Amino acid sequence: MDSSPPTAPLADPALRQRRRARALTIPEQIVNRVAAAILSGEYCDGERLREQELAEAYGVSRGPVREALRALERYGLAILLPRRGAYVVGLSLDVIAEAFNARAALAGIAARQLARRDTATLAAAEMQVALAAATALVDVPVAETHSFQIAIRETARCVYRHCGAGHIERALTDQVDRSIWGLMWKAQPLDFQRRDRRLESLDYWRRILAALQALDEHAAEHLIREEILTTRDSAIAALAALRGEKVDPALLFRD
Repeated sequence: MDSSPPTAPLADPALRQRRRARALTIPEQIVNRVAAAILSGEYCDGERLREQELAEAYGVSRGPVREALRALERYGLAILLPRRGAYVVGLSLDVIAEAFNARAALAGIAARQLARRDTATLAAAEMQVALAAATALVDVPVAETHSFQIAIRETARCVYRHCGAGHIERALTDQVDRSIWGLMWKAQPLDFQRRDRRLESLDYWRRILAALQALDEHAAEHLIREEILTTRDSAIAALAALRGEKVDPALLFRD
């Protein structure tokens, strides 16, 4: 008889979230703070990011600052010029809207493909667990908005993981983990700061879940696109008020 200890199922969303959780390094903390400042408009496009000033501001040596600046360059938020230093690459509202639109299109394809596959049942079961976790966080204070966003993101990951398209899953995952999109969310909450918006998102995801359970590919695609575009509009409105900037109306299309 096998005496090895039982292992928790990898499909458990709570387990995956705990495994991803870890303390941020000093360079990562600097990256998130500088990214938040760029996102809010505190830093302007082309502005110099001075190593010594950042080191003094965060109470660290210049080594972690250099590492943070290299990371910001990888994210596309800074450019490092030899013998000249680091300079901000501004994030316009148009760029942010485009990131949401690209994600909506990819997520719609993933949801439609999932509804046509046998894995829809497994994905739906995982989504129910993730949605329960998000529902429990609907009343979190504004300062803890990110926890609700993480739970909703895990609900979406259930769709991407089981859609059967590895390229789409990697593209959507990389957008969170290795792109401007992911850094924007890490830097500061872009949405879900109001309880009514959290409830609206939960309603969307319950309807997405129902569509997948019914194998209704058209409804699943439409609803997941609508949820992401609704998030886009909420985030853009908040950032526009903060930055005093306008977005190209052509980018704010809806289905």
